[in-house]
This record gives sequence, structure tokens and C-alpha cells, in this order.
Amino acid sequence: MTSKLLLALLSALVLTTASVRAADDAVLLSSLGYTTGQSVLLTHMAVGTLADAYGGKVYKSEQATTIVNTYVNVTKGMKEQLKKLVDADTLSKSDAQFVENTVEVLDLVLREANDLKDYIASGKQNDAQAYDSSRK
Repeated sequence: MTSKLLLALLSALVLTTASVRAADDAVLLSSLGYTTGQSVLLTHMAVGTLADAYGGKVYKSEQATTIVNTYVNVTKGMKEQLKKLVDADTLSKSDAQFVENTVEVLDLVLREANDLKDYIASGKQNDAQAYDSSRK
């Protein structure tokens, strides 16, 4: 009788822990989604703000290049971590798809930042147009 009671209590504890864990995972994934979205948006906006500041001669080319390189490096790091998350194969299909879509958007932000970097380095009109195109 005691072993059945212990087994029942242990089973209840495992089931409760599993449901709490699932709830924790949902909160964690939702938080990851919001912070990832915010990061992508803010990086895109920061690149645009840097481009405006550089165009307005607030920054010299060396300063602007240092800043844009920081954006590029942080975005590459985020992209690598998101790829590791997908490769770990622990996400549901829809969550993995969200992360893969986010990686694609990060590629667009990286293209925008690198096009700005090219323009800062060259000052050429075709590089400015390439940046403007990727920004849009």
C-alpha cells in the first residue's frame, strides 16, 4: 500500500513538473520571440540612424565604420546562436520555422549593414544606391 501511494505521489509530481516545464518553455519561447524581434528591428533602425548621422557628417568614416562593424559582429553572433538552436533539434516545427525565418531576416539586416559599410569606405553613388535598396 505504501509503495502504491509513493508511486502515485511520484507520478503526480512528475506530471505536475512536466506541465510546469511545458508552461515554462512556452514563456521562454515567447520571450525569445519578442526579444529576437526587437533586436532585429532595433539593429535595422540603428543602421539607418547611423547612415543618417554619417550623411549629416556627425561621424567621420572611421567612427561610422567602427559602429557598423559592431552591428555586423553582434548580428552575426545572434545568427550563429539561432542556427545552433535550430540544429539542437529541440524546437517544435513551427518554432524552428520561426527561428529559420528570423535568420533569413538577419541576413537582410547584415546585407543592409554591409552595404552601408561599403558606401562609407568608397563614397560612391552606386554603393549609396545599393545601401538604399537593401535598407528598403
